[in-house]
Amino acid sequence: MKEKITLGVVVAFFLFFLKNLSSPVLAISEAKDTISTSRPSSYTTLGVGVSLSDTQAIVVDNGSRWIASDSATIIGAATFSTTVASMSAANTPTTSERTVYFATAATGIGHSGSVIYTPITAKHTVSFRNSVSIPDTGKIQIIFPVGVGNTGALPADDSFSFNGLAQNNISLSGGGAVCGSWAVTESTKTIQCNLSTGLTGPATIIINIGSANPTLINPSKSAAAGTADLWTIKIKTLDATSATIEETKVRVGTVDSVEVYATVDPTLSFTIAGMTNGAAMNVGNSGCSNTETVNTGFNSTATEVNLGVLNSSTINRSGQLLTVTTNATSGYSLTATSSGHLVDNAIGYWIADAQGTPTNNDTPDPDFLTAGTPAFGIHPCGLDITSVGLWGTGPTGGGADAKYANPSSIYYYTLASDTNGPITGPLGNGITTVKYAATVSTAVPAGNFHTAMTYVATPSF
Repeated sequence: MKEKITLGVVVAFFLFFLKNLSSPVLAISEAKDTISTSRPSSYTTLGVGVSLSDTQAIVVDNGSRWIASDSATIIGAATFSTTVASMSAANTPTTSERTVYFATAATGIGHSGSVIYTPITAKHTVSFRNSVSIPDTGKIQIIFPVGVGNTGALPADDSFSFNGLAQNNISLSGGGAVCGSWAVTESTKTIQCNLSTGLTGPATIIINIGSANPTLINPSKSAAAGTADLWTIKIKTLDATSATIEETKVRVGTVDSVEVYATVDPTLSFTIAGMTNGAAMNVGNSGCSNTETVNTGFNSTATEVNLGVLNSSTINRSGQLLTVTTNATSGYSLTATSSGHLVDNAIGYWIADAQGTPTNNDTPDPDFLTAGTPAFGIHPCGLDITSVGLWGTGPTGGGADAKYANPSSIYYYTLASDTNGPITGPLGNGITTVKYAATVSTAVPAGNFHTAMTYVATPSF
């Protein structure tokens, strides 16, 4: 009797062993899900209501973060979106709230408790290698974590939102397998490939979820800042009866973006350089077409221009090269004032300003110079000259092409400007040739005449 019982136990164990040898082996290998961005979506509620034209919102701090250029949507009296400028670094005004600052003012109204969110969509590239064949009528399933409810186009805190994912935005490749159709079920978070051509043996399969554009919405933040939220995704192969052939699990993480900050200090360089007697006025300034030469007999310097001995038969000319460089994004402007007329203070006589005595800012009304007609003024030349037609252009300067004017200590004139920065000067931007010219008649008394010119370069950041 004892021997019969022992034999029965052995037979039962052997049958159990054979049964388990015939069970599917969970042998899917090399499985992974690569997502195009791991940044969590942002989703919380307003702690304080938002009014029309507000430039900020106080939100409940649940770990969600907004960064510059995000488009934040508020579901308020009517749904509206606005662009985010930044989010407060410290919790304000209480430990459970933070402030989201808008780059564009609110165009709607959101009440306290209204939802504010920014969905972050990502492409999922799921790849794996099967170990046994999959029949032509078999299936491949990708199963995401099932959250609470159908989140649709809104971020969830416990799952990926399918956001209207359609079969034309999913693709499969590898091993010759062909999907006859795709089935997308958001309630079970399942994406299923119904094969029309299966696999006769092991192969590497790649499934792109969001093959045309990212669709699935990443979950919002749950873990502490700097710690990834981890999500389990199942991969299964099935036969025609939907019985599992193989399966495995992969893990993906969503984690905060790292915001990198840097500062570039504003810069401005402004130099004045003299010119050599006999040199062309446009030396060093490719944007200036005035080619007449310095004819005073004196070299000009950074701080001094000597127009030499004036007479009624010529126009005496000299010049300086003014160079502005700045990293200002909106360029710069160059203005000039003078201490007044070109005057001999000892006798109280001055040489007339070329345009007449100044009467207002930025209205130089410059004029041509004619040898023998007493006049003094400056003429700017270069790519950035303000109102080129006003100042005149041409190669002969003091003749029929260039016009001159003299500002005053009260009224400034804008000589050059450029609204497109930064200004680095390689094409002549930021470079201005200032020409000085004077002539007299025989009625002008002898003397030593003087004025002081002041230039101001102003960057526009």
